[in-house]
Amino acid sequence: MTSVPRRIVAFALALPLALPSGLLAQQQPAPPPAAPSDRPVLQLSLDDAVKRALENNLDIQVAQYDPKGADESIRLAKGAYDPLASSNLTTRSTTQRATNIFAGAQEVTTDTDIWNFGVSKLFRTGGTVNVTFNNNKADTNSIFATVNPNYTSTFSGFATQPLLRDLRIDSERNQLRIAKKNKEITDAQFRQIVINVLASVKQQYYDLLAAADNLDAQRKSLSLAQKLLDENRIKVRVGTLAPLDVVQAESEVATREENVIVAENSLAEAEDLLRRAVFNRQSPEMWNTHILPTDRPAADAVQVNIDVAVQKALDQRIDIQNARRNLEISDYTYQLARNQTLPTLDLQGNYGATGTGGTAFVRDQQGNVIGVPVVGGYGGALSQAFGFGLPTWSVGVVFSYPILNRTARATSARAQLSREQAKTSLARLEMSIAAEVRTAGRAVETNWKRVESTRAARVLSAQRLDAEEKKFNAGMTTNFFVTQAQRDLAFAEVTELRAIADYRKSLVTFERVQEAGVGGGGGGITVTVR
Repeated sequence: MTSVPRRIVAFALALPLALPSGLLAQQQPAPPPAAPSDRPVLQLSLDDAVKRALENNLDIQVAQYDPKGADESIRLAKGAYDPLASSNLTTRSTTQRATNIFAGAQEVTTDTDIWNFGVSKLFRTGGTVNVTFNNNKADTNSIFATVNPNYTSTFSGFATQPLLRDLRIDSERNQLRIAKKNKEITDAQFRQIVINVLASVKQQYYDLLAAADNLDAQRKSLSLAQKLLDENRIKVRVGTLAPLDVVQAESEVATREENVIVAENSLAEAEDLLRRAVFNRQSPEMWNTHILPTDRPAADAVQVNIDVAVQKALDQRIDIQNARRNLEISDYTYQLARNQTLPTLDLQGNYGATGTGGTAFVRDQQGNVIGVPVVGGYGGALSQAFGFGLPTWSVGVVFSYPILNRTARATSARAQLSREQAKTSLARLEMSIAAEVRTAGRAVETNWKRVESTRAARVLSAQRLDAEEKKFNAGMTTNFFVTQAQRDLAFAEVTELRAIADYRKSLVTFERVQEAGVGGGGGGITVTVR
């Protein structure tokens, strides 16, 4: 499996998703129940979870191929400007029966060899250049041929440069700049995935902490219920309590045992979610490893400035930056479409030179050779062609314009509508982002208030249980009120745990909505108190 480059690791660790200074206290948590001795244990800090996710998370590993594909798209667009070389090597022979007395033979056979070469190139100005070098050799048995074999060489160059349509922009240049802009979008999307994965890992880490604390609270509640049951049994034996109170205590123990079972399942599910994020492949070792969180973030108040956060999100958030890039792409498309409504006016130039060579004969009217043949060959043809003694050239302009031009005009109008739609979508996204950041900021403030209130409720519930137990031991209250006080304390403890977990996660979400928007996160834990 391809590992994530170190630069991505360094980048992600610098993301502003870490908790504010002072919020993370390095201390050992109240440990969850000891794992069986045959299970490997992974002691995992929050930073270790982040690093493991960067190295092993499959979402990141899948997404890292997209920027590479975008690089290849740029190279593909640049390929339009690569020179194109061509060649043609042909030999052929033609035999024809004579149809007149001037054919030179009853059956005229002509052998021809062709070797042509050429190169063409498109330039960033929209102009093209074609250069060709064509050669052939003709050998015949006709007695009237004055040059045999006959060599012909032709060198020519042709150039065209748009003066109106395709001058400032054409489809090739437009594809190249769109490919570059898509590369920026792809890089930003990869960064967005990294941010969201890391935020999800942190939230899953907090969910695992909350699940472990919830299990500890449920077991504590079960212990209190079991303690009350034991005391009731003793009082029944000495005759100070009715047997019905034992039945009620036993029912309460059974209910709290169910709560422990549910809490154990929630812990297992939270571990599975975190395993999927920090391991890179499915294996027995992955699923059997017991994850032990070693960091316990403190629930301290963090001041948030919602207005500053909204402005930061509108300036820097990845989705709005990509929306602006898409608007630029719409502008590119509109510029090209508008350019295509112009007439075609191309400047064209052509230059060529031809040379011939071969063995020359002087013949009489009957085709008999007179005198000594002048021996020549391919070199003579080349000398004439590149001596530029027999040039052919032309310069001119070519104009064309479709009457009404409805196709180009309609394409331009559609591109303009698409650009206006992109502008409106950008405005809608800005509104959505502002609302999202404000919601996340208020969630931080609300969850902190919940932490304070649930903390106070838990303290008061503990005091109430202590008072009820003392009154029960003194015979001043009943088993029902002690049981109810135990339930209230368990509910208060679990509610505080949930408030703390929600507060920790809301801080992560608040930072994330300023950078990347809300992606997939941990599903949270399930707590049940009856």
